[in-house]
Amino acid sequence: MLSSIKKSISSVYLLYELNTCIYMLDPWEKKFINGVIFSILALLVFSSYVYLPSYTRKLINAFMPTGSELTLDLMDHHQQPVDYGVN
Repeated sequence: MLSSIKKSISSVYLLYELNTCIYMLDPWEKKFINGVIFSILALLVFSSYVYLPSYTRKLINAFMPTGSELTLDLMDHHQQPVDYGVN
């Protein structure tokens, strides 16, 4: 079972390398490009979590089991008005 999972992951990674043409780069260049792509994806996920809270909550709840509702308290805090006490 583990060998089939390993083969699946390695075939998906090979397709990723072939589609992005990074298979012809040096190992350090591959790591750099993969780091840039991972950083962009991480920033995309984070910004969708921060700036699109209701849509992100609906998306997360769509993939969660129906019995468990996800409550994300961090999403509601940035929408509350802040009173700075300046008159």
